[in-house]
Amino acid sequence: MRANGTATMGHKDLVKEIGALKAQLKKLSSAMEAEATDGVGRALTAMETKSKEAIDGAIEAAQGFIDNYADGARDAAAALSKKTAEIRDSATDSIVESMKERPLGTLAAIVGLGFVAGYLCRRA
Repeated sequence: MRANGTATMGHKDLVKEIGALKAQLKKLSSAMEAEATDGVGRALTAMETKSKEAIDGAIEAAQGFIDNYADGARDAAAALSKKTAEIRDSATDSIVESMKERPLGTLAAIVGLGFVAGYLCRRA
């Protein structure tokens, strides 16, 4: 049908055009959905990567902190062990000298300490 030299669409042609527009809108909607899904996926991947980096950094900092204090504790334990060995050696030397100078008095003191220690352990 033509009116005044212009083409007019019939009902069937109009339905076809609307169907084609619907198909194009569906394709566009699907493309937008896919792009949005990809964008969200990229954002989640970026967040995951940044989170892992932050956690790794925190772990490294904690490990450094622990290493610093472990070295200090190791040094303190070594110093304490050395001091304890010195005190032990000094006490041993003192007892040996005391035994040489006053054998009976030292023996009596040791026996007395043994009785006191036994009494205290029995009460506990």
